[in-house]
Amino acid sequence: MGFKITEEMFKSSLVNKGDISRILKLIRKAEMGEDLIVAFLGGSITQGCNSTVQEKCYVELTYAWLKEKFNRVNVRYINAGVGATGSLIGVHRVEKQVISQNPDIVFVDAAVNDHEDYSCKVAYESLIRKLLTSENKPAVVEVFMTMDTGFNVQEQQIEIGKRYNLPMISFRDALKCEVVKNKMKFADVLTDEVHPNDDGHYIISKLLINFINNIYENDYKDGEIIKITDNVLNTPCVFEDRYINGIIINNANIQPKEMLGFDNYDEGFQVFQNGWKYTIEDNKDGKLVFELEARNIILLYKKSISINSGKINISVNGKSKAFLDTYFKDGWGDYSATEILELNDEVKRYKIEIDVVKEDIAKEITILGILVS
Repeated sequence: MGFKITEEMFKSSLVNKGDISRILKLIRKAEMGEDLIVAFLGGSITQGCNSTVQEKCYVELTYAWLKEKFNRVNVRYINAGVGATGSLIGVHRVEKQVISQNPDIVFVDAAVNDHEDYSCKVAYESLIRKLLTSENKPAVVEVFMTMDTGFNVQEQQIEIGKRYNLPMISFRDALKCEVVKNKMKFADVLTDEVHPNDDGHYIISKLLINFINNIYENDYKDGEIIKITDNVLNTPCVFEDRYINGIIINNANIQPKEMLGFDNYDEGFQVFQNGWKYTIEDNKDGKLVFELEARNIILLYKKSISINSGKINISVNGKSKAFLDTYFKDGWGDYSATEILELNDEVKRYKIEIDVVKEDIAKEITILGILVS
């Protein structure tokens, strides 16, 4: 790899060293001969999109180093990267994909997939609190990638990270110190507006590796007592944690009260299986009706570049809530989209009705699940 990472870049990348006790616990565990589980939660960058081969994506490179560093134990990794998903979907899928496997450390990358709106701030804080309070008490490291303009939403995520004194590493800030000196452009290490090339993946992996290795070399003391503090739930939120108990409901755990024109879609899309799919050619009715109890309800559906993608009207307890066109016209590809239907501070019973808009040509609609908390 030809890219030279300067000491200034390493220094600039460290937004916050934070409370490293959980990372020290991970090191102690490996030194005691116990196996490790390392998790990476994010979008398409985490997934490895646009690296020339999977082995050159930052997840694989970071994992390879950890595996070599702690070569006396078995180090397993979880790549929970799902393209075009941010914190709102992430907090609802993290239990099944990450927490259930008892990771020792989780790298969270959502700075380019989240937005500046309040729902993303709440979702990100809910996700962080959910991870920190999970049974295995994993270390959590915030990771901030960048767009080719230098934009991301790391400031709002830093605000949350500081509240819980988390380690935070910024790919954006590492590059910025070179960009401001006109030694490079953000685009030099990206393949498009957001996805790193091999150099970009190499850089973020080295930043993460350098951070962990410095703790190993300078902070870990064999035999020293490691105190893990867990006062997260007693710590006031920066925003809210309304999604902290979020899960995904699908045909594996709910039966529609009415299903017309839809069939179970167990194959699903991305990691979201067991949904429902409407495929009708003759202008037939399509309807899904659910009854459930929750505080918050968010529809998870497929947005598609297929011209056959249809439209739906959604009502909750008899009141119209949303009109959705699932066609992603001139888009870059299919993705999992969300629509917030209800946000409440107490549990209520809801009747959700999804009605297909009749059209004269063949249409398809995919409902991936319902995010509830």
